[in-house]
Amino acid sequence: MAAFLRSSDLTRIPFDSCTISDSGCLTFQVVAPKETSGKRRIIKPFMIRPHAIDPELCPVQCFKAIRDHPGLAMRPSNSQLFVHSNNIFQPLSSSTMSTWLRRDFIALCTKESGITIRSLASSRALDLGVSMDNIVALGNWVSSDTFVNHYQRNQMAQIDFTSVVLSAPSSDEMFFDADDEFSLD
Repeated sequence: MAAFLRSSDLTRIPFDSCTISDSGCLTFQVVAPKETSGKRRIIKPFMIRPHAIDPELCPVQCFKAIRDHPGLAMRPSNSQLFVHSNNIFQPLSSSTMSTWLRRDFIALCTKESGITIRSLASSRALDLGVSMDNIVALGNWVSSDTFVNHYQRNQMAQIDFTSVVLSAPSSDEMFFDADDEFSLD
């Protein structure tokens, strides 16, 4: 779920907006995300399909486990999806969510600073053949330039530096050994 959403978006998911459709998809809404429409806050709907192969990796199954957990039965109807485990009446802050994502997921992938789940997930999606248009739509970016300039982590993978930089010289190029004696006339 975190793949294309900001931490602040994740903390703005009302629990009562989360439902499982007849087709087994998880639907939910992000209320008042960073984006606006005509300077007004919006409600952004999302749908997540179940994992096709592995139920242990399925976000829909994860939601069902949270929804059906006996310790969360007393959850208030107007609560957020993500709450503190030791106080279910207190929603998680976006800074707590961001810290958890960075410490528990991003740190497993890279030591580079300034990396987000959004950049890792969207770059991986591009590597796996998801179209740029779909990535831009899911990330809610204005254009593909926003993704390429600020989020795409794999730009270097698209260039074959080995073949380009270390190519064999063409027949009209001359290379000299620095130890050889040659004249410059």
